[in-house]
Amino acid sequence: MSWKSVELQVALPRVQEAGKEQDLMSKQNQRFQETLTQSQLQEEIQKRTQVNKFDRLQKSKLTDQDENKDNRKENEQQKQKKEKAEESINHPYLGSNIDFSG
Repeated sequence: MSWKSVELQVALPRVQEAGKEQDLMSKQNQRFQETLTQSQLQEEIQKRTQVNKFDRLQKSKLTDQDENKDNRKENEQQKQKKEKAEESINHPYLGSNIDFSG
């Protein structure tokens, strides 16, 4: 099977076009892969920062809760001290004399 010169004139440009198309397709696949990896990296970075933000929020909530507990304990202790102080104070005339004549 031999090629005639006319057939070669038609066949060679088509081979070159096919080669260009193949090259473009392979480059397109590479670009697609690169953008895919970039997007995955960005998602990973975003997830890492979200986890860190969540951890900070949890820690701040825990410290707020601890502070609230401490404040509650202090308030209760102050109330108990006031109650004890009120109990220990004797009124000058109430409760010292009992009237049975009534």
